[in-house]
Amino acid sequence: MKNILLVEDEFDSARVMIDTLQANGYAIHHASNIADASKFINENPLDLILMDILLRDGNGLSFTRVLRKSKIMTPIIFVTVCLGITDIRSGYELGCEDYIKKPVNPEELVLRVKRVVGDMNSCGSSFRKIGKYRFNPITQCLLFEDKVQNLGSLESSVLNELTAQSGTVIEKKELLNKYWLEVSYYSSRNLDSVIVKLRKRFQDDPRVHILSLKRLGYRLIVA
Repeated sequence: MKNILLVEDEFDSARVMIDTLQANGYAIHHASNIADASKFINENPLDLILMDILLRDGNGLSFTRVLRKSKIMTPIIFVTVCLGITDIRSGYELGCEDYIKKPVNPEELVLRVKRVVGDMNSCGSSFRKIGKYRFNPITQCLLFEDKVQNLGSLESSVLNELTAQSGTVIEKKELLNKYWLEVSYYSSRNLDSVIVKLRKRFQDDPRVHILSLKRLGYRLIVA
C-alpha cells in the first residue's frame, strides 16, 4: 500500500482528498501545518507528498526547498488555488512531479496520483546495463558499483522507455501522453525537469548521454 502525506490546512478540501484516496486503496496521512508535516516526514517513509502552497504557518514552496536541501527527495504534487507561472516555475525547479488546481476534482486527483506512484513500468528482465550502470525497472533502482540510487516513479518510467529502445529516438509527445496524460506547457516543463535529473544520475560515467533532439524527443546513447 502506498503511503501519502497530505499537507493541507483547509478541512473541507482535505476531507475530499482523504476520502477519495482512501477509497482507492491509498494510506493517506494528514498534516494541517508545516510543523506537523516536517515531524511526520522525518519519522516515516513516504511514496508521495500532496502539498498545499498557501498554508497558514508558511509556504509550501519554501517548505519544499527546505526538504530538498535536507536531501528528502520524496515526490511532491502541489495543490493550489492558482497556477501562476512564477509558482509553477519555482515548483518545477524544485523537482515537483505535478500540480493540481483547487477545487480538486476527485477523478483528476486519482489519475495524477496514480501517474506518480503507480506501477507504470514493464520490462522483460530484471536489470538493464547502461554503461557502468545497471537499471532495474521493477525496483526503480539505478546501481553504480556499490552505490544505489532510488529513482522517482516518473524518472524510472522515462528511463524505462529510453532503455527499452536504447539508441532510438523516443518522441516527447509520446512520453507526455503516456505518463503526463496531456501535452501542455506545464507537462513539457515537468518532463524537461525529469530529463535533467536523469542526466545527473549518470554523472559517474561520462560515456552515458541523454540527448535532446529539437522538436523530436530524446535518445539514450553510451559513447
